[in-house]
Amino acid sequence: MSSANQTPAGLDAARLDHIRDLMDEGVSAGVFPGAVTAMALEGEIVFQHAAGRQQDGPEAKSTMPVDAMFDLASVTKPMSGMALMLCIEDGLLTLDDHVAKYVPEYAVGDKASIRIRHLVSHTSGIQSNPKLYHEHEDWSTLLPAYLALPLVGQPGAMFLYSSINFIILALIVERVSGRKLDQLLAERVFKPLELDMTFNPPESLRHRIPATEYIARREAYDWGLVNDKTAQMMGGVSAHAGLFSSAGDLATIGAMLLDGGSRNGVRIMSPAAARVFTNAWTDERGARRGVCWLPGNAKVFGDLLGPQSLGHTGTTGTAMCLVASEKLVVVLLTNRVHPSRDNDLIEPFRPRFFNTVAAALTGTRS
Repeated sequence: MSSANQTPAGLDAARLDHIRDLMDEGVSAGVFPGAVTAMALEGEIVFQHAAGRQQDGPEAKSTMPVDAMFDLASVTKPMSGMALMLCIEDGLLTLDDHVAKYVPEYAVGDKASIRIRHLVSHTSGIQSNPKLYHEHEDWSTLLPAYLALPLVGQPGAMFLYSSINFIILALIVERVSGRKLDQLLAERVFKPLELDMTFNPPESLRHRIPATEYIARREAYDWGLVNDKTAQMMGGVSAHAGLFSSAGDLATIGAMLLDGGSRNGVRIMSPAAARVFTNAWTDERGARRGVCWLPGNAKVFGDLLGPQSLGHTGTTGTAMCLVASEKLVVVLLTNRVHPSRDNDLIEPFRPRFFNTVAAALTGTRS
């Protein structure tokens, strides 16, 4: 990791200062109260930096720690995708299996043609996140309501981002593995890599968790509680949202994936599975897609990294970007929804940030 007196090989010191300055600018401009970034290059975490405030409430904390544990929101999706890849490795299912094989409610009409591949690439035709949680008091009635939704498009014929794809994916993973999603990931990924990444973080981690949104009806902040309302009804554990992590832990995960599935001698995933998971494929329409990742573009990950990347963002202000050809991982975690999700300044800030990161790469590591 970089320090004031040493710049890792492959990085430009002045450009790293520019990254720090831009993050400070984001704080002063009200893009977010605070943020942490981490970068891994060729398997090593080479840069981390924290800026701004951890939170303004419920307890004022003036300094964002570099090991802050953020609500990842939808960055949970690719992290949960590792559980899917482990099930594939274990011979329990394939990407081309029909969803109805594991979720009987989908054995009707056009739903019967949906494959797992469609879920992980948001090409299933499932509706885009209708907020049905307003109409239900608990998960026992909300889940059947989600499963009963009609499709809005033919499977494989359109891209429509929907978290319901990953709610169903979690059901499948749990049914074939016989393990709850959080248990599977903890046992086979997080604990072997000695990461603090977790669903439903314990009280012992609370001091590292920035608060997110103020919820008027509860007169309280979501603080250590997943901000996603559906995930709350699911007990805080889902494949679409619920994970809490530091930027460093995410960079470690990314480095492991881009290094063939192992980290410091600990093998998490086979090289074959890691390769499939971190490289784009072409769908039925000829479009570039990823397994649980979204194909990068300039609007999200900047002009310099976007077109060649896979990545994901989260509504709380989180983002993770992989460039397999460079063995590069870039993470930017913020609490932009604190105190309100009405702040959308992260949208124009994010590509500027990733451009400054790309500019810091010198292309030489020796």
